[in-house]
Amino acid sequence: MQVTKHILSVWMWQLCLGVVLLVFFPAIGLSQTKIIIGFGDSLTEGCGNEVSTCGVTCRPGDDCYDYEQSLQSLLTQHYYDFTINNFGQGGETTADALSDPYRFDSVLNNPCNADAEYILIVEGTNDLLHEADGLDVKFNLGVMIDKSRARGLIPLLATIPPDPEHDYKNIPLMNEYIVALAAEKDVILVDLYSALEPDWSVYTDPRACYNDLTHPNKSGFDAMGTVWYETLSEVLPEKNMSWLMLLLGTH
Repeated sequence: MQVTKHILSVWMWQLCLGVVLLVFFPAIGLSQTKIIIGFGDSLTEGCGNEVSTCGVTCRPGDDCYDYEQSLQSLLTQHYYDFTINNFGQGGETTADALSDPYRFDSVLNNPCNADAEYILIVEGTNDLLHEADGLDVKFNLGVMIDKSRARGLIPLLATIPPDPEHDYKNIPLMNEYIVALAAEKDVILVDLYSALEPDWSVYTDPRACYNDLTHPNKSGFDAMGTVWYETLSEVLPEKNMSWLMLLLGTH
């Protein structure tokens, strides 16, 4: 009984102290949610999403999935105070993104991304579909990196996932260019291809909404989110374990 009273007494003291600090120092330990931008083609857009003011989103009740949902869930579970805005656009090439009306620039300047700190870039598979030169794709990705940094963002660059349906793309060669670009620009590389390729047959069977071997199904998009998280968790600032949570001894 005495132990219980002591625990309650300590808890009440912590709670009162927390309330006092919250009243007189409201800014202590409170952080504004930051934004991570997901930019790319259909591998970013995902399946079943609808266009909204802040990119594309899944309407409640719809059967939608993308890597951002998986990544968002992992970030939230581990107390990272970030929201991901999905700015994927199916069918887009890197040339499209940088051509008039300059979608890449419009995404960077979108008011929804005013508090963005990171941008996740995975694009180029559609360029290869149309037999573009891989070095041109590399150049375009480099422009995106430069524009992101000029905007004050930290870019992460991903290799292109497998596409056994279109071997002529020579994705391994393109990914060599991407790895080289990441080194040249000193950018964080996320090697989606190496992480996903061993199980790509699982990630495309059953097939997704695109009914091809280029796009993963939900389990594949979830795996993509996990790969992004594994890299992001090494570079993001400390987790948002607020002072009040710590004060109350909760986790």
